[in-house]
Amino acid sequence: MRRLAKTAILAAALALAALALPRPSRAWGPATSGPEYTGTAEVEPPGSWYFEPWFYGNHELGLGTWTMAMPERWAIGLGHNLEFDFYPNFILNTAAPPTTPAGRSTSRFGAGNQHFEFKYQLLSDADTHRLLALPALSLKTITWVPTGNYQNLSPSAYNTDQFGNGTWNQGLGLLAHKRFEPFELYGEVDDIVELPTQVHGGYTFNNGLTVVPFGQSLRMVDGNLLYYAAAFEHVISSRWGFGYLLEVAGQSQSGYNLFFGRASAPAWSYLWLVPTLELTWPNTDTFQTTWGAGVALPAYQWDFPRTIVAIFTVTFYFNSRYGRRAD
Repeated sequence: MRRLAKTAILAAALALAALALPRPSRAWGPATSGPEYTGTAEVEPPGSWYFEPWFYGNHELGLGTWTMAMPERWAIGLGHNLEFDFYPNFILNTAAPPTTPAGRSTSRFGAGNQHFEFKYQLLSDADTHRLLALPALSLKTITWVPTGNYQNLSPSAYNTDQFGNGTWNQGLGLLAHKRFEPFELYGEVDDIVELPTQVHGGYTFNNGLTVVPFGQSLRMVDGNLLYYAAAFEHVISSRWGFGYLLEVAGQSQSGYNLFFGRASAPAWSYLWLVPTLELTWPNTDTFQTTWGAGVALPAYQWDFPRTIVAIFTVTFYFNSRYGRRAD
C-alpha cells in the first residue's frame, strides 16, 4: 500500500510539474483557408487586407435547377480592433425540367444582393496551445443592400431572372474562435431583421419554393432570420496550411418579424453538413494564397429544397507591417 501511495504521489507531482512548465511564447496561428460558412472572431491587423472569391454550385435535387453563386469578400483591418468586410455577389441561375417544360432550359446572369459588415474584436485567444483558455470573441454588424433584381420578372424565365429578395436587412452577429494546436474551433450566430417590401407576380420567397402567382402583388414581411454555423478544423501541416474541416451551417426563418409583426412570407429552415479540404501556397511574410474545396450536404430541411453545394474558394492575402493574418 505504501508503494502504491508513493507512486500516486509521484504521478501527481509530475502532472503538476508539467502544468507548471512555461508555455510556448509564440502564438500558434497558421494561415489556412478556414471554414466556408463560419466566420472567424479575429480581425485583421491595420493595413492588412485580402480578396476572397467563392464559387458555390447549388443544385436543388428534384427541381432541375442550379445556381452558380460567385460572392467575393474584400476585407481590411482598420486598427483599434476593427475590420471592414464588403461582399459583392454575382449569380448565374439555370432551370431545366421539371421546373421548365420538357426539352426546354433557360439561364440568366446578374448581380445579387450586396452586403457589408463591421467587425469589432472583444477578446483575443488567451492561449492558442490550450483548449481551456479564453477564446477570441467578436461582434459584427450586418447590412444587406437589395441590388439584385426581383421585379419585372418574365414568365418565360422560370425565375432565373430573380437575383435578390428586394429587402434591406440589418443584423448583429457573435463570433468565437479557439485554437488548441493542432486543432481549431469556430462558432457564429447571427440574427437578421428583413425590412418589408412590395413584391409582384413571379417572385420566389426566401425558401426557394413558394412563388407569388403572376398578376398578384403582396406587401412582403419576412420573419426574423437566424443564421448559425460551427466548424472543427485539424491543421495537419502548419507550414503549408494543410488540413481539413468538418462544419455545420444552417438558417431558420420564423413566422414573426421582431419589428413588423406577423410574417406574410413562409417560414423555413435547413441544416447542412460541410466537409472541406484546405491548403496554403505560396506562403511568405508578405503574401499568402489559401485554397479550399468541399461540399455542403443536406442534413435537414423544412419547407426548403434538398440542396447539394459544391464549393471552391481561394484567398489572396497581403500582410501589412503591423502583423500577419490570423484567419
